[in-house]
Amino acid sequence: MGEAKRRNRTRSQPNWPRSESFLGTIDLHMLSPAPAINGARIRELTGNDEFPDDAQIILRAFRAEVGQRTFQVGFCLGDGHRFSAIGIAVIERLKMEAPAAPLHVVPVKHEDIAWDIVLRHLSTFTGKILLFVFPDSDVYDAGTAEISYSSRVRQFDPKGVELKRLTPAQRQAIRDKKAEILNRPPPPKFYAAGTIAQEEAPWIFRIVTPAGKELRAAVWNGRRDYAHDFPADIIRWVGGDRIAIVQVDSPVGINLRSSLNLTHWLAQNFDGAVHWARDTETYQSILNSFIRLDLPSVSPPELPEDWQPEITLLGANGAPRSEDQGP
Repeated sequence: MGEAKRRNRTRSQPNWPRSESFLGTIDLHMLSPAPAINGARIRELTGNDEFPDDAQIILRAFRAEVGQRTFQVGFCLGDGHRFSAIGIAVIERLKMEAPAAPLHVVPVKHEDIAWDIVLRHLSTFTGKILLFVFPDSDVYDAGTAEISYSSRVRQFDPKGVELKRLTPAQRQAIRDKKAEILNRPPPPKFYAAGTIAQEEAPWIFRIVTPAGKELRAAVWNGRRDYAHDFPADIIRWVGGDRIAIVQVDSPVGINLRSSLNLTHWLAQNFDGAVHWARDTETYQSILNSFIRLDLPSVSPPELPEDWQPEITLLGANGAPRSEDQGP
């Protein structure tokens, strides 16, 4: 290998020490109420006339401080593309803090891993605005309740006063009260967020193969038969000199290991992998398998501006479909 090629390979390898998931305490500072976001404004944004003009709207919107990173984060009901009326207000409040930044959306579908998803993204997010959306109140509670209990999180009110964590007894009392509630109301109507630029927050996992090779594996939601364009910078999520983009046609098997085994196989010839799911069901299946296998989530690597990897597009059950030199 020539010296120039050796230097380029060294620069493009994953920078694990600076890119690992943050393991310290996450500080969430409640954003101060915005008088302009009231019932009248929500009615204007959504057409929903259930809110009186002077209604005081409580929004789950925060400034997150995670190590050296600071970003805005919110929580609401929604399906990933549309949001509840309160969710639209949450988005508006977050955009007040970073008007030009894109909105990174994380749909949380499954109650049993909801908090794990929230904590992983809080620990690795590198953008400016992060929004978690939940399909109903049960999943919402599963993903947000731990904020008030977890030793990993500190909450502060708008004046900067730290809030006390709830005790186990208080937590159990809340659970008991919730269990007594029957016939919970259906989720509210969801609305589009207008012309706000939305992006899906990246899912990136660190994987170590049985042979000891380390690489990043990203998961992307292709939606309708790969018709959804993935971001132009998606290959920068994983890094390396050789990257495989694999179109995955079906959900993960019941043993939860098929996507992991596929990544191990790809690692023999590639330095990074992107699992491009055919549809949302397959996408959620891959995510669930990686999370339940307790694979660590990480941030994208730091790469030089002139980085140009070799990219190969593959079918999960077939031979390479195309190959391109450069991003």
